[in-house]
Amino acid sequence: MKTYIECLACLVRQAIDIANANLDEEKREGFMRFVLKGLSTFDYRNSPPMMARQMYGRIRELSGIDDPYKDIKKHYNDKALQMYRGLKDTVNKSPDPFETALRLAIAGNIIDFGAGGGHDISLDDTVKHALRDPFAIDFSHDLRSELEGASTVLYIGDNAGEVVFDRIFIEEIGPEKVTFVTRDIPIINDVTIEDATYVGMDKVCKVVSSGSTAPGTPLEICSEDFKDMFLSSDIVISKGQGNFETLSSASREIFFVLMVKCPVISREIGAEVGSLVVLKKPSPTVDSDNDKPIEESIDVHPNVME
Repeated sequence: MKTYIECLACLVRQAIDIANANLDEEKREGFMRFVLKGLSTFDYRNSPPMMARQMYGRIRELSGIDDPYKDIKKHYNDKALQMYRGLKDTVNKSPDPFETALRLAIAGNIIDFGAGGGHDISLDDTVKHALRDPFAIDFSHDLRSELEGASTVLYIGDNAGEVVFDRIFIEEIGPEKVTFVTRDIPIINDVTIEDATYVGMDKVCKVVSSGSTAPGTPLEICSEDFKDMFLSSDIVISKGQGNFETLSSASREIFFVLMVKCPVISREIGAEVGSLVVLKKPSPTVDSDNDKPIEESIDVHPNVME
């Protein structure tokens, strides 16, 4: 997905929030000038997480803090772990454990400090909403059917805290065939290997890093090992908006599982803000003359932030 004009306001809001929390007044001014200059020259063919990658990289340099969201990530990991047993009971008592676990995985996607900005998140209310409301886009039957015949599933995670809800769904679909994917370094509240290990995901299934240093999974900056898994896995499940933004043009079938949290994503996929979405992106059309996909992954375009 490209960057839209509306994305700029969100990026500036994130920049202000992270600067106020981590920098003194003198460094805040320099940082904001860096961000505004970058936004003025940023190639909008890139996805928003590619700009966020540069912002958060500069914050680490200026503050000397490797993980600005470490404490709040731990808070939501702990909060979700406290809910784990009750949520498992909900799944086990459900007439359709698969759908219930899938809905809970979507509920966990509300823990997003990039899209939402605020840290005051009501997980209990979100769970009730996710268990009650219909899917705005519903390819859950396709996902269920394909999972039954799959031997390898690549599950690309999104946020800390949310990873506990992902664990419940992975336990339901068959963890022995799942590889759970994290970011390579701390960025916003995105899930890292450290977060996944903290909530016990490594005891459930294989956990790997994508190599991404952005709040998403831009294939152009991911590791070669991850890209091999991405292309060869029977099924790819992509959680959250950042992964949608960076993988919506990828040249393979993907199931996007998310809660819509901003007007841009709402417009892009055709579902209202707050909606629950299980979207199937089909494999690209193949040109029979040269046997190559017509649709290709978008390469990163240079900008002055690099």
